[in-house]
Amino acid sequence: MILLLDVGNSFIKWAWLEPSWLKRKQNGLPDLKDANECLHAGEELTSVLDEVWSELPKPAQVWLSNVAGEAVLATLKDWIKQHWGCLVSVASTESRSGSVINAYSEPSQMGVDRWMALLAANASGSGSRAVIDCGTAITVDAISATGQHLGGLILPGLKMMRDSLYSDAEGVAQTEATEAVQGMLFANNTSTAVDVGCHYSVVAFIERVIGDMKKEMGNSLTCLITGGDVDEIVPLLSAKVEQHDLLVLQGLAIFANRNNKQ
Repeated sequence: MILLLDVGNSFIKWAWLEPSWLKRKQNGLPDLKDANECLHAGEELTSVLDEVWSELPKPAQVWLSNVAGEAVLATLKDWIKQHWGCLVSVASTESRSGSVINAYSEPSQMGVDRWMALLAANASGSGSRAVIDCGTAITVDAISATGQHLGGLILPGLKMMRDSLYSDAEGVAQTEATEAVQGMLFANNTSTAVDVGCHYSVVAFIERVIGDMKKEMGNSLTCLITGGDVDEIVPLLSAKVEQHDLLVLQGLAIFANRNNKQ
């Protein structure tokens, strides 16, 4: 089996891919198995991997998408080499992959997770598509029906918004939030007020961007949403979206299919 890793700023997600998927021309999204995740931000990574990966079987190949920096990548490579004896194939953002053409003049400036998600979005169906990733940062990318990337947007994610208020706004002190955010308009304590305000901000942004994209790209636009905070955001949206929890990993499988030399 092939192990696919999506290393984000906060979490590592992984899933397994049948090797046969790389050996023939593929259409559509791959069927991934046994998906899981662990928090790595603020933790000693080697200890985390010892705990969560010690029972995993040895993979035949490892493919990795990483936005967490070189130190995290080096630790992952060392752990995998020591425990499984595998080399790691690291995905990169390209100027073009198949029919998908990157809008960035310098593709390396675009996060590889965004590129993986675009590859998956393009393979998920026909017509123009947009990817909304609700993670540490919230990103939006759009591609035309022909696969031309139109560009993207980035803003802070929910945790980053909360943390910036607590650290930079005098008098806004963090306490334990006492109520659920969903369906709430006003709060009666500061932490819940921050939570509700941040959720409103993200939801309003997504709703407005979807509306503007549909004006620009047509009402047939399909919006795919993914990321660690997706379960908090999707219930609050009135716009129609398709939730794809493994979009980056599915794009990584497509990348591996096109770049596999083993």
